[in-house]
Amino acid sequence: MPPQKRIFREDILEAAADLVRQEGPAALSVRNIAKKLGCSTQPVYSEFENMETLREELTARVRERCLREDAGSYKQVALSFLQFARREKNLFQLVYLRRRVEGERFFEDPNEAQTIRKLQVNLELTARQAAEMHRRMQYYCYSMAVMMATGYLNFSEEEVSRELTEYYRIILSYYKQTKSEQELQHWLERSRNLLV
Repeated sequence: MPPQKRIFREDILEAAADLVRQEGPAALSVRNIAKKLGCSTQPVYSEFENMETLREELTARVRERCLREDAGSYKQVALSFLQFARREKNLFQLVYLRRRVEGERFFEDPNEAQTIRKLQVNLELTARQAAEMHRRMQYYCYSMAVMMATGYLNFSEEEVSRELTEYYRIILSYYKQTKSEQELQHWLERSRNLLV
């Protein structure tokens, strides 16, 4: 009778995530994962073809588990992303601060379709306009997250909230071509549910 399997794919991914949390993305190797699990490298290689396959699956798993949000509040999705960068610096670096292969999407946003639809409906934008507005908000949010994850700047919760709201006002004014504060206030009121 063959020996019973005691280390499963899920165990390996959990150990890999813990390893990155504690030691950073550079520590991610089959040998280090096996050491963390208290086994040889054989169970890791029997579940994953190679280190790149394991890294890809781990990245997708972290992105899905840590970043999936109900896109009811546009601001809440951004705040969750920034909290992830602050709280899980090493996992953030694994997912977002890595070399991209040619043709790979820059942002892996599990909330993108929902978010763009909310912007379209609330702001009466075309799908193209809403996608472009969202992309620009992503650029801004991503730059803040990188500064937080790398220790370059440490924004307080109040600063993060204020920055997101202020940039949203600027970009909203641009996309709605507002000509007065009153007109901007109208669109801010229309999108109030996105900013809570």
